[in-house]
Amino acid sequence: MVVKTIGNGRDVAGLNVGVRNARRYFDRSIAHAELQLGHLHIHCDLSPEFWQKPEITDPRLADWLVSRLFHGKAKRTPVPVTMVPLGKNSFRVLPYTLPAASTNAMTRIGPPSAVNRQHK
Repeated sequence: MVVKTIGNGRDVAGLNVGVRNARRYFDRSIAHAELQLGHLHIHCDLSPEFWQKPEITDPRLADWLVSRLFHGKAKRTPVPVTMVPLGKNSFRVLPYTLPAASTNAMTRIGPPSAVNRQHK
């Protein structure tokens, strides 16, 4: 599933899972999510409001997101992130990458400037 980073003003705070993803991938009977961040495994408590406002916030998650995704970029713009289900409320968090079909299509077509020259 693809989710987005969220901020709390100036800093990254966690992930916005989205209502559809929360309903599809999370079990209401479990009050936490287990996240695998590279070699780090963390348990994040899900707030009672999670089902109305599906966000996962944790200082360790926020630090990992900043170190892996932002590298000096502005932290206010949401960035897509992939969460791969591993089990009941357990996910591997990875930087989002375009699916192979999308990148292959761009390679065949070429950059926008090349496409525009071909059609003139």
